[in-house]
Amino acid sequence: MFGFGDFWVFSGYALTLAAMLLCVVYGILNWNKPREDIGEEIREEAEWESRDPELTEGDVK
Repeated sequence: MFGFGDFWVFSGYALTLAAMLLCVVYGILNWNKPREDIGEEIREEAEWESRDPELTEGDVK
């Protein structure tokens, strides 16, 4: 099979190339797709930062 000594070596190369193609196609399809939950994520991060004890002033040790 194309100069490979074993079927499993060939299948390893074939599956690697198939996974690469799948990742490229997925990336192309989702390149500029807008995120639906970005507002919720920003709100959660702001809430977390407001309660973070390491970020509050006066607690420097």
